[in-house]
Amino acid sequence: MEPFLQAVGDTSAAVRWDFNAWPDVPELGLGAGGSRGAFLALCVHAQDLDLEESASDHTVFVHVKQAEAERAPWPAAQVGMRVIGDLVMAPY
Repeated sequence: MEPFLQAVGDTSAAVRWDFNAWPDVPELGLGAGGSRGAFLALCVHAQDLDLEESASDHTVFVHVKQAEAERAPWPAAQVGMRVIGDLVMAPY
């Protein structure tokens, strides 16, 4: 990530990681998730996916299927963080 952050500098940018599926999360009673809605988006110097709300830090958006909303906090917990926003439904 460091080369990406250096290239971005002080401007806003986003990068997205798509997965074949979310992994098992036995502690939540979840098996492997499907590929639909299995991605993360990192917004650098922005608080929104459209990069319109500037920020001095970065925001990570965890995308999951509505039926698996309890899966969203899991990636944050893996790096010692927590979800700070509310569940937002995709417009489609």
